[in-house]
Amino acid sequence: PTRARAGKKIAGEKIIKVEAPPIPEHSRPRRVQGRIALVGDAAGYVTKCSGEGIYFAAKSGRMAAEEIVALMKGGSRLPTQAEIEDTYCKKYDGLYGPTYTVLDILQKVFYTNNGAREAFVELCNSKYVQQVTFDSYLYKRVQGNNPLDDIKLLGETIGCMVKGYSTAKPDAEFSNPVESLKRI
Repeated sequence: PTRARAGKKIAGEKIIKVEAPPIPEHSRPRRVQGRIALVGDAAGYVTKCSGEGIYFAAKSGRMAAEEIVALMKGGSRLPTQAEIEDTYCKKYDGLYGPTYTVLDILQKVFYTNNGAREAFVELCNSKYVQQVTFDSYLYKRVQGNNPLDDIKLLGETIGCMVKGYSTAKPDAEFSNPVESLKRI
């Protein structure tokens, strides 16, 4: 699509490489250096399953700013790296760390092969899964917490995995050298 829109501007020129920067999938190991705090995509605050990051960018930016302003005590001092890590990073991780952990587990369990993906599709028929997914997406934190329904969900998950692995076609080997050459 981009090439088509830029057609007249690049006519006769050679495209050397087409790429976009990678979206980070984990929090950066160092999100604070000196008095510089990373927020949003730069800090790795992107959900792996959907690539969503706008909410987390805005929320982390606001949290970092509020914590740094509070640490400055009306402009009378500059915060240290340790203070920023102990306030902003710890609060952010406390609020959203469980969400990233659950999404990471979901991706590792359900996005690995056809059988697992078939199991995930079947599992999504559950009203409980739909409600927890909707609430978690809406509130940006893991929702649910109904122990009885969570135990039922575990049983359904195991059943869906067994069925998915037994009925799904094996993953096909993927190779597309023509498309790969377009990216060079």
